Formats: sequence, structure tokens, C-alpha cells
Amino acid sequence: MAGPLRPVVGLMLLASLLLVADGLLDGAYPGGSAWLTPEVYHGLGWTPYAFAAVNLIAAILVARGSERSLVGRIGLSGFFLVERPLTAFLLGPKPSAAVAVHAATALVELVILLGGLRVWRLGRSFGDADLAAMFESKADPASAVAETAAPAPITARTSFAVGLLALCLSAVLIADGVRADYIPGGRLWGTTLESSGWIVYLFGVAVLSVAARAVRGGALMLRLLFVLAIALFVERAFSPFVLLPLSAEALALHALAAFAALSLALAAAAAVRRARIASLA
Repeated sequence: MAGPLRPVVGLMLLASLLLVADGLLDGAYPGGSAWLTPEVYHGLGWTPYAFAAVNLIAAILVARGSERSLVGRIGLSGFFLVERPLTAFLLGPKPSAAVAVHAATALVELVILLGGLRVWRLGRSFGDADLAAMFESKADPASAVAETAAPAPITARTSFAVGLLALCLSAVLIADGVRADYIPGGRLWGTTLESSGWIVYLFGVAVLSVAARAVRGGALMLRLLFVLAIALFVERAFSPFVLLPLSAEALALHALAAFAALSLALAAAAAVRRARIASLA
């Protein structure tokens, strides 16, 4: 499998596992509440397993070097980005863990969509011979095509700063969730404003997932990290005005997270600018 395809295929396999987990959490198994029961989820409790099977087949075809399968999987990611958030609420009440899995799957699908588009755009920029080599399942990782597809350069110092700030931001977000008692045996996890504080865990996972790719210097992932950090800065800075009253500890954690998110956004923006300058040199 060509180097640029490996992360995309790995995320496809992860998405399949999340879809299976969603079916199990929904009770769609022999003896479960949603197993072949028309009254539960409108009889659609089995669909995550069908999606997982289709996703697995697509991952195998992409890993074997099929460009058409990659294009089809990009379109499937667009479908899942709409379907996963909607079915988390429209089919009826779901367990909080199932809603979290829906959100995590949508996040993984977003990364698959962006990664697949990046690989496809790189392939379109090559000639037919280079494109075939790029999608060749036995391509040499040290080939010229792989070198061309490598991420834009990023200095070790900038990569360390981005990674450290992402870890700090995720740690503060997780600390806020623990402070709010969203732990096993703690308060109820739900989808209303009063019981949705657990979503900070998803924010933390999103930051770490994107940062893990961004520290390698890919301009696309650095831009995505910048957008995510700005969104978290705005959310952490202004959500206290919506969630009043908050304790002093909560306000302090919101302030720390806003500061870490802004610092991460600035570091990602600087890395993108340096990468662009390096690519033009």
C-alpha cells in the first residue's frame, strides 16, 4: 500500500469498528431491544452493520490501489457526515454512549474525507504513470512519487510546540469534564444543555486526532487544526456567559482552555505560513 493511503485506510477500519459498536450500543443484537424490532429506531437498528460491511469492502478495495474506490469512499464520507449526526437524534432516544459513538464516527469520517481528497488531489497532479505508481499496492515508499506526496516541511521546534499545546488543551478539556462529574458513576450523560458537558471529551479527542497528523507538517491538517483551535477558543471564551452561574474552578478551566486554544491556533498558523514559504523556496 502506498504511503499516503495508509492513514486513510486505517481510519476506514476504525470507522467500521465504531459502526459495529454503535449497533451493539443500540441493542441491535440477538435478544437486544432493537434486534428486528420495527417499533425501535423504526426497524433500522441493523443499518450500522450494513454500513460497517460496506465500509470494510471499500477499505479493502482502496488498499489494493483502486482510485475509483477512493473517490467512492470520499462520497461515502460525505454521506456519513450527514447521516451520523442526524440518526443520533432522529430515530428516537439513544443511550448517551451511542450518541458519543455517532459523534466520534462523524469526526473520523471528516478526517477520512479530508485525507482522501488530499490523496486524490495529489494523484491528479501527477501524470498517468505517476498516478498508477501512487495507487500501486506494492509501491516503494522511497519512490519519487512518495517523496512528492510527503507533507510540507515543518521544523522540529514547531512540531514540538504544536504537539505540546494540543496535549495541554486536551488535558484541560478532560479536566473540565471530570470536574463536572462526567465520570463512571457520576452524573447522567445526555443531549440536553444541562447534561451535555461530557462533550468536552469529544473536543479533546478531536484535538489530539488532528494534531497527531498536523505535527508531521501536512498543510491541510495544520489548517484543520487552526480552524478547530479557533472554534474551541470561541466556545471556551464565551460559553461561560451562556452557562452561568459557573464555579470559580469552572471559570478557571474555561480560561485556561481558551488560552491554550488561542496559542495552538497561532502555532498552527505560523506552521502553515512557514510550510508555504518552504514549498515556494
